[in-house]
Order: sequence, then structure tokens, then C-alpha cells
Amino acid sequence: METAGARGARPLRRVGLRHRLGQHPARPGLDLFAGRRRTAALIPRILVLAGDTAAGSPAARLAQEATRALSPTDAALTAAALADYPLPFFEGPPPGSGHVEEAPQNARLLAQRLALQDGLLLVCPEINAGPPAALKNALDWAGAVGAADPAGRPPFARLVVALAATGAGGEDGRSALAQLRAILASLGADVLTAELRLAAGEDAFDASGRIRDPAMRARLDDLLDRLFDASRALGRQGG
Repeated sequence: METAGARGARPLRRVGLRHRLGQHPARPGLDLFAGRRRTAALIPRILVLAGDTAAGSPAARLAQEATRALSPTDAALTAAALADYPLPFFEGPPPGSGHVEEAPQNARLLAQRLALQDGLLLVCPEINAGPPAALKNALDWAGAVGAADPAGRPPFARLVVALAATGAGGEDGRSALAQLRAILASLGADVLTAELRLAAGEDAFDASGRIRDPAMRARLDDLLDRLFDASRALGRQGG
């Protein structure tokens, strides 16, 4: 999923450890992909995208924790943040629909980045019972770029997506992820049933940026394992 530095000492069940050892047990939770073509011996290309424009936010810190967790695996990892792709407000397909050059450069760059991935971990905060407006805007732009260039690599079709959200106060991310799930499905992505909701906000992380709750860290590891498995088995490389 992302590029990352060395990860601290963890229990034996470390995310992706079995992949490094060449073990690939079947996982529950991949049933929704039954009947799909499976690709053998694939090094999955995974993007971790922080769907927040605020540096150091709980969502950004959760994305960084996912990066550390994924770094020992053999995935080709990329890290990015929504702030890397500032975009104007999306008001429909660009003028002269069908000409991808009419879209903003950052929309084209984001669509290209997504098109190169087999899997995506999308992390966002919940704001007023929904995802950030800037994230919905970016997804709309990337989808428009893909629709305007049907001969190109699609940004979302057959992309395996795992969702995670942070919340504060009475929000736990549930509403934001439900809306994102519907948006991404409409764009053609394969969204995993499993998801992660971290409700404690800033208090969820220690001074080093790690998740405090061991049970929540284990849930993150499990989600990343599922994303790794599905991205490897159902990767978009070669067709």
C-alpha cells in the first residue's frame, strides 16, 4: 500500500507475514469476488490515500500507521494525500466531454495514479455524518476523467478498495464509509465488506503516532491483510 519506514516489533501475526513466507490461506470476506479471474504470483500494487487535506489529522495519522503496517510485505506501496491533488469544484463532465485534456491536470494525475493500482486503502475523517467534500469532489473528477477516456486504463473498474474512517465526538465514521461505499461502487470499484472505524480522534494515537488500542491495531492488521489478499488475487495487471 504505501512506502514506509521500518516497523516496530510486533507479535508474530504481523500483517502480510505469511505472504513473505509464501503462504496464502483462503480468507473469509473474499466471497463477493467469487467467479472473478484470479492472477497468480502477483506483486500487488497498493495505494494508501489519506482523504483529508489537513496534515497531521487523525485520518492522516491512521494512513501513516497503515503504511508502517504494510511496509514488511512484498506489495508495491505508494502513499498519497488528498492535499497532493487540489481541484476546482466539480460541476459535471468537463466541456467537450470525451476530451480528457479538458480536465484539470490534478484530476488526470489522480486518475492515472489510481489506474496503476490493484488495491486502495482510503482513509478519511467523518464530517457532519459524511465524507469530506474535497474527497467526494476528487472522486468525481477522477471518475469523469475515466469516463472521458474509455480507451485508457480505468481508475476504478476492478480496483479493490478497503475503507477506514476516523470520527470525533458522537461520530464514528459509519455514515461517511456508507456513503463512500456507494460512491465507489457506482464508479466500478470492488469495495471490501470489512472496514475500520476509529472513533477516538486525537486520543486514539500515542506520542509516536501509533494506535493506542491493541484491539484496534489488530483490526487494522486484519483489514490490511484482506486488502493485500484481494489485491494479489484479483489484480488488474495484464487485463
